Amino acid sequence: MGDYSRFLNPAYLIASGEFHCRETNPFQHPLHRHETYSELLFVEEGRGTFIIDDTPYEVGPGTVLLYHRGVWHEELSTHYPFRATFFAFKGLQVKGYPNDYFLETDYSPVVELGERAEDFVKLLRSSHAEFHSDRPEARAAANYWFGLLLVLLAREVTGYVAERSSVKPSEAAVLKARSYMEENFRQSISLEQLAKITFVSKYYLSHLFRQEVGMSTIQYLIRCRMEAAKRYLQITDRPVKEIAELVGYQSETTFHNIFKKMTGLTPGQYRELEWE
Repeated sequence: MGDYSRFLNPAYLIASGEFHCRETNPFQHPLHRHETYSELLFVEEGRGTFIIDDTPYEVGPGTVLLYHRGVWHEELSTHYPFRATFFAFKGLQVKGYPNDYFLETDYSPVVELGERAEDFVKLLRSSHAEFHSDRPEARAAANYWFGLLLVLLAREVTGYVAERSSVKPSEAAVLKARSYMEENFRQSISLEQLAKITFVSKYYLSHLFRQEVGMSTIQYLIRCRMEAAKRYLQITDRPVKEIAELVGYQSETTFHNIFKKMTGLTPGQYRELEWE
């Protein structure tokens, strides 16, 4: 029968964007992850090296990459011009999978579409255009096209729909702040900066963030840094000083003290424990 679906709840979009990059301004995002949503990236032109959950992939045109929530990933374009479109989504529930997972955890997160890429691009462009439109019901239309896009993708992988309401402005502000910190935690980020990119006052953002996340923005930034540091300690033999710099600390002593305060262990002790 053709009416069976493993989609228990449809996805809804919270962000969409396009990248047009050249060698002087590459597409590059160091190691990071998103704790509250998943992402889909489609490479339309150029090539890149993508590391997803410690596995490297060489990717070319017509390829979809799925970054499920909580999964560490790195991105770097290598051949130009490089052109790609991304969607951030949440709310998706597929039978037997974790929330916001489109694929099984052991399935490859990279899908080459081949001759189906042309159909995929049409749906992608429609969804992206509606997401950024101010026409009536534009968000519903964007979610609809994204749903069809997931259906097409599902047919390419195993055998799998989607749509829903838009995000509340307050939730969107917090999501944007979290996403910005998750991708840019190596930088010095202030509450004022986050207020500017979320278009709300710093006082209101501080209140919203603590209400929804349960901690302050600076605490969340530190957590992002510490989680990345743990990952580097687990999977690399980089010196602690280098890891400190990679996650945003110029002072190894400061990094050492914060890491111990957060974990109860020094970076060296943590690495020893993980490597046993």
